Amino acid sequence: MIWNLLGVFIIGLCAGALGYALRKFSKGRLPKWVIPVCAGSGMFAYLAYYDYTWYEFKRGQLPQGSLVLQEHRESDFFRPWSYLVPSVNKFDVVDGQYLAREQDGEKIVQYIVYRFIKDPTERAQQLTQVLNCHTRERVELDGTRPQAAPRVLQQPVQEALYRLVCTER
Repeated sequence: MIWNLLGVFIIGLCAGALGYALRKFSKGRLPKWVIPVCAGSGMFAYLAYYDYTWYEFKRGQLPQGSLVLQEHRESDFFRPWSYLVPSVNKFDVVDGQYLAREQDGEKIVQYIVYRFIKDPTERAQQLTQVLNCHTRERVELDGTRPQAAPRVLQQPVQEALYRLVCTER
């Protein structure tokens, strides 16, 4: 986050310097407000660039064999460009590592879904899930509250995830 903030300030200074140079080369014919407009435009352009390239950058850092399950795109008031084309704010990944067991003739698989969230701190969450390969029921386990009842997920399991954890090995 600190590098992103530093990048915003550096781009603002460079774009402001470009506005200053344009004003000097025009021998004062351009108004003084060109300098802060150039600085602000440069900062907004950098933030939009970072917003749209964050997902591809993070996806490039994932280990080989990772499966992106879902992408979440949202608009935000503080990112006005996101109303035109929303960028990926969070995405869910399975890394291909899982535990499989046989129980009552059915294959039960436990795996971890990693949710990467782009906010000012760029955080990641781990969600432990269990999948019954026979019935395709998924249950999300809450590791922070072990006594809590597991939550059965109503969404159908994605075919790519099913193939990854139920048919391979």
